[in-house]
Amino acid sequence: MESSKMTDVEAPRVHTGMRQRKKSPKNLAIASRPFAGRIGGNQEFTVPADDASVDLLPDAAAVFSWRQSFSPRAFADIELWKESFIEGVGTCLQTYLSGLAAVGLGSLVTATALGSVAPAAFGSIVTGTLIALFIFGAGPVSGAHFNPTISMATFTAGLSIFPRTLLYVVFQSAGAVVAGALVRASLGMRPHDIPPIPGCYIDTDLVTPGEAYVLETMTSFGLIFVAFGVGLDPRQREVFGPALSPILVGLTQTVCTFVSSIVRPGYSGACRSTLLLREKSRLAHSHQHAIRRGALVLWLQRCFRSLRLPLHSLGRTDDDGDNEWDVVLGDSDIQV
Repeated sequence: MESSKMTDVEAPRVHTGMRQRKKSPKNLAIASRPFAGRIGGNQEFTVPADDASVDLLPDAAAVFSWRQSFSPRAFADIELWKESFIEGVGTCLQTYLSGLAAVGLGSLVTATALGSVAPAAFGSIVTGTLIALFIFGAGPVSGAHFNPTISMATFTAGLSIFPRTLLYVVFQSAGAVVAGALVRASLGMRPHDIPPIPGCYIDTDLVTPGEAYVLETMTSFGLIFVAFGVGLDPRQREVFGPALSPILVGLTQTVCTFVSSIVRPGYSGACRSTLLLREKSRLAHSHQHAIRRGALVLWLQRCFRSLRLPLHSLGRTDDDGDNEWDVVLGDSDIQV
């Protein structure tokens, strides 16, 4: 019987010579939820304010009130928790890959006559490429922030509700910490065995905390300014649309990474650090105080800095067996 014959859905058509997949009679629904705070969200991926989905997740619309933003109802949405988990996984993977590259490039600063310029250039390219690829990969799922700086910026700009921002930052931070542990496990090193990591190191004898603060603030502001302009401005829809936005954001990060990495001796690039962990160590007491003064200023940037890779030990104290380390969680961005 004709109906019992098997059909090859990949078989080429005789008159075209091209392979085409047979369409299923039942169209499967694609799980794609509107979100104003994702790349291209304000351009293509929002719904009208009177849509039913806005009641649970107000940032599905382009405009919502602060009262709607702080509504705790969104915490009951299981899909939001899934998206937050994807943010944690993506941050972990991005931090892990860039961390491996950072460790490899960190030892090449004196390998050429160009000094830090060559490793900074390679690191910047890897950074921008990773960011663009991860945005393309997870943008439709969670918005692909993968950085608390971006998540908090979209919240303050009224593009992301508070429950989403809080969950994203928590999962991103956890993912970055896990990535740091995985990097150490992959290299078989303890924290104090790992050399200074590009983007995670500052020499307080050469760079004051105030200077580091200005460098950190301006590079982060430059990144956010361009990211909002090319990825979140609805007026750009007719110019290049959301498809090109991840590449432009990656290029912006490449530029910010490169210029901040080569501009100042003793400053290895904008790290956007927020959290200090403590372990054992030994170092001169005066050096430890200098480190802590610089670390305090970096800690004050918590409200707009991203938690990243715990790789480089900054200081040591005490001579006994119970040493104490000050470890900065560096950025997933690769900076030399």
